[in-house]
Amino acid sequence: MKKIIALLLVGLMLCSFAALPASAANDEKIVARMWLCSKINTKDPVDHFFLYFENLSDKPIKVGRFTVPVGGTVSVGSFGSTGPDGGFGVYYNLETERDYYVDMLAIATRLTQSELDAVNKKIVDYNWWDPIFNCIFFAVRAWNAGVDEDLPIIIFPSLMRRIIKNHGAQYEPFDLYKNNPNPVYKQNQLKK
Repeated sequence: MKKIIALLLVGLMLCSFAALPASAANDEKIVARMWLCSKINTKDPVDHFFLYFENLSDKPIKVGRFTVPVGGTVSVGSFGSTGPDGGFGVYYNLETERDYYVDMLAIATRLTQSELDAVNKKIVDYNWWDPIFNCIFFAVRAWNAGVDEDLPIIIFPSLMRRIIKNHGAQYEPFDLYKNNPNPVYKQNQLKK
């Protein structure tokens, strides 16, 4: 009987040691809030999807190739012919400068550094726009890298808006134009 109890205790101890790394990973500190955003475009015929990040940490963080100061924000989106400076590609802060976007619908998640790193890889590996690989493809692909439950990538804005609404998106959950004095950059203008 003593041997059985001893074996059970050894087994419990081994299981508890195996659980330590997993619980340590779950205790990783939150560094950012990421929003998947949809705005109706009053100037152009096509609506827009993009990502918006808030730095929640006590030091600057990288979002893609852009450094976000403590308490700062950045928007990141893929643009076609409506993008400035040569058009097609990924831009930082462009959404925060365009005041003709209305009716924002957005869903949020909080990111640890490792989750942000996964999202960043998707951001920096992309610098394109076309009718299929459009702003939705870019934003949802990067979003999915940082969350547990992937959203489908539906390239039609009105259908994708319904999907994020069904996943808990809120209307106008933050002021897009309030906290962003940053200039607009195209992805290829920033160092890797």
